[in-house]
Amino acid sequence: MNITQKAKTKLQVIFEEKGAEGIRFYSVEAGCCGPQLGISLDAPEENDIIEEINGIKVAIDKNVKDTVEDLTLDDEETPNGSQFVLLGMDQCC
Repeated sequence: MNITQKAKTKLQVIFEEKGAEGIRFYSVEAGCCGPQLGISLDAPEENDIIEEINGIKVAIDKNVKDTVEDLTLDDEETPNGSQFVLLGMDQCC
């Protein structure tokens, strides 16, 4: 997994506002292309894999480790502001 500098900067602002220390990726449910990812400011769970990526503490549910391995978290500008995007997600559905 990679986190762009732009996403890191936005995350650091969110962490300060919300009193969070990192992000967590987890499985929401399985879809036609495999697990659907959730991302939150939740604390790591007991069986999560903890990594530091570009200075950001990242907890990854073991069930989605292979799914997030080649993804990049970025911050993308939209007409309504900016939003996080996961680059490299298989869009098979």
